[in-house]
Amino acid sequence: MYLKRLKLFNFRNIAGADIGVSPGFNIFLGDNAQGKTNTLEAIYLLGHLKSFRRVGNMEMIGPCELRSRIHGEFFCQDMLTRLELTLGRETKTILLDGKIPEHAGAIFSRYSSVLFSPEEVGIVKGSPAGRRAMLDRAICQTDPLFLDRARAFQRCLKQRNALLKNIAQVSTTVLDSWNEEFIKTGARIRFDRHRYLQRLVPRLKDAYRHIANGLETADLIYPIEGHSQESYEDGLRRDMQQLRTRETQYGVSLAGPHRDDPIFLVNERPLAQYGSQGQQRSFMLAFKTAQVLDLEAACGRSPLLLLDDMTSELDQHRQAFFFQFLQDRTSQVFVTATEIGLLRLEGLKELRIFHVENGVLRDN
Repeated sequence: MYLKRLKLFNFRNIAGADIGVSPGFNIFLGDNAQGKTNTLEAIYLLGHLKSFRRVGNMEMIGPCELRSRIHGEFFCQDMLTRLELTLGRETKTILLDGKIPEHAGAIFSRYSSVLFSPEEVGIVKGSPAGRRAMLDRAICQTDPLFLDRARAFQRCLKQRNALLKNIAQVSTTVLDSWNEEFIKTGARIRFDRHRYLQRLVPRLKDAYRHIANGLETADLIYPIEGHSQESYEDGLRRDMQQLRTRETQYGVSLAGPHRDDPIFLVNERPLAQYGSQGQQRSFMLAFKTAQVLDLEAACGRSPLLLLDDMTSELDQHRQAFFFQFLQDRTSQVFVTATEIGLLRLEGLKELRIFHVENGVLRDN
């Protein structure tokens, strides 16, 4: 699968663009705040239906406009498909070959992409929600139905919290019924995360070892132990029984996958507390490398690779590892950079360079 053509209309500072791209390497070159990352964001949106910048529709619609449109033409299994995303101020419309897809989750695995961005290094020391979201987005790309299960859990969580806030007016029968649904859906999310990490972590460890020249080790541990969905159900049920008094006191669900915090380790020590900036960058690079390898194994094809100014954040050794990794893939790659000299272009095939200035994309 690769992107053949990208069309943008009123997307952020890009009033209009229509570019044919290389199935190999594509570089968006220009000064800061010209539209390079906006272009990468548009490609990311086609596969994820959400921005990696965690913003709403309004921020992505061009100034003084009512809507924005992103149109991508892809080759998938030797067939040309068209994916279009229209953003209104409070609406989002997806069209696949001119029709609304039956299941939006299928977009994630069919048009998969992996983003490498300096901002994501902040996930290491950020809130647990960021680490959970990164893990769940990765799972969605190999298991489209995970999105439905995650939404089912969120609906149950919202309803259960509403009942706990009004516990005096709620019958025991009603709360018990929602408790069981909460346990079932919550345990499944934990099991899905556990199963995914069983595949991912060995690849992450290997990637980090190469990045660190064999001098350091990395690990990623899910904080709740279990080996099956039933064992996660039993564990969640026990936790809820222990926390029942506090939950009714505070009117909120205190146990469940919405509060779990994946633990990032380097040399068996928590990365958030003890890791240097270089170790944090190396860990995120290893995670994304492992995600790409897992996607290739699980789906039988390479995802699009989106690199937003990553080279400025990597030392010479990490750059050498990373660009060798890219050359070993069959993936289509999109890179943003402020200077061509910052990139290691030796050996890159099917290279195409676009200059970006004031929202205008110009083929070199």
